[in-house]
Amino acid sequence: MVYISDLQYFPSIYYIKTLYKLSDFTFTSNQGFKKSTLRNKTFLAGPNGVQSLSIPIKGGRGVKLEYGQVQPDNRTDWQTNHFRTIKTIYGNSPYFLLYENSLKELYASRRNFLFEWNLSCLEFFIRFGKMSNMIHMYSSNVFLPNMESIELSIKEVVIQDEQAFPPYQQVFMDKTGFQPNMSCLDLLMNMGPDSSRYILDLSNKLH
Repeated sequence: MVYISDLQYFPSIYYIKTLYKLSDFTFTSNQGFKKSTLRNKTFLAGPNGVQSLSIPIKGGRGVKLEYGQVQPDNRTDWQTNHFRTIKTIYGNSPYFLLYENSLKELYASRRNFLFEWNLSCLEFFIRFGKMSNMIHMYSSNVFLPNMESIELSIKEVVIQDEQAFPPYQQVFMDKTGFQPNMSCLDLLMNMGPDSSRYILDLSNKLH
């Protein structure tokens, strides 16, 4: 069986766990772009609780294109702003300095399409989270009817399985408490190469 999934912007920890659990994943770019999904939004554990980052899209909420044709609206310097926010939140995390230059390089690079950008972000986490041998990803511009589609929502998962996520130290944990199931970027900044071990442990708890 071939699984496809909604390629998201630095997706949630639960999402990464699902990729690992199923091992082989295909991301397709020719599906219609869906509103109110996490294709252009990610969630971080900030100083005031959960903080979101959103990528502006050309055409806004009314865009009616295939996912692979959707473009970030680069008239706003959202990449610089997102990197600045990430640095503000995670500047004191255990692993930010280790990844800062690579992350800065990622956010300095331009992608013409949202699909390409999200794929680069996911590849970034898998590389530095030491999961290259645990997850096998493929991208395709073809969607086949017999593919099984899997879409994940961070909000639904948090509500249903909040107690199932083992706490790890977050930058503002003493102030806000532990924020479960944030972006995989939150996991990477706080646990570094041990991110893979966390995902492995989580996969044994959640189905």
